[in-house]
Amino acid sequence: MIYLSKTSRQVTEKYIDFAHSGMPGSQILPYEQVLTKKDATKVWLFGILRGTNLVYEHCEKNKIDFYYMDRPYWGISRQQPYFLRIVKNDHVKNFIDERPDDRFKASFPFEIKPYHKNGKKILVCPPTNSIATFFKCENWLENTLAELEKHTDREILVREKPYNPEAQRGADGKIHTGGNSTKVPKESIQWNEIHAVVTNNSSITIKALANGVPVFTDGNNCAFPIAGKSLARIERPVYEDPRPLFYSLAYGQFTGTEMKDGTALRILDGR
Repeated sequence: MIYLSKTSRQVTEKYIDFAHSGMPGSQILPYEQVLTKKDATKVWLFGILRGTNLVYEHCEKNKIDFYYMDRPYWGISRQQPYFLRIVKNDHVKNFIDERPDDRFKASFPFEIKPYHKNGKKILVCPPTNSIATFFKCENWLENTLAELEKHTDREILVREKPYNPEAQRGADGKIHTGGNSTKVPKESIQWNEIHAVVTNNSSITIKALANGVPVFTDGNNCAFPIAGKSLARIERPVYEDPRPLFYSLAYGQFTGTEMKDGTALRILDGR
């Protein structure tokens, strides 16, 4: 049986409805009920707040195929045509499968520039509080800065997301958020000044690679296949062609129409 977890937010509930339309016989239920279903073979969920983190963790623990929906790798999910990334059994697609460039050409909004290799600064983009809580990496920024200081004397810029509410895991296991804890960045990124981007989960890696800037990250990031893995090599980044990665990721984000007509599920299940 296929179940979809309600988001409890009007702005995102439509995405659950889209997926439901493409899977006749599936059921939309509150997350509490999804957790009790012994006959679940597939579960769809959006985001990690309002109890959906419990659904994600439940599916992982019980080896139930789950389809995680969230903001796209590029583009804006609330504009037309809106894309969402959909990942089978993970938070991001962190591998490259060989794909044609058709979906990429139809949706990618940036010019891909060659690596410029003349930047002087390192841009560090920490995870949001919600993501840090979910992946249990609350000390990521502190640890990353300490590690960078061992291997470089370059200027380090720290840039948090403009909207980053405080977050903590409650006694009920849910991730709860509070007030906004950061300020909106005042200036756009001057990519020609950046030597490398260091981040955890942020899709800033897509913009960096498109602007000719190499990235360092871990398995929680979509750019992981072509990223530097060790900060000990911060002065020797990986300069790999990002196009195969982008072609692959384009087959991991879908429009509402593609959810409704079953295209998304067919691609994700390899059919």
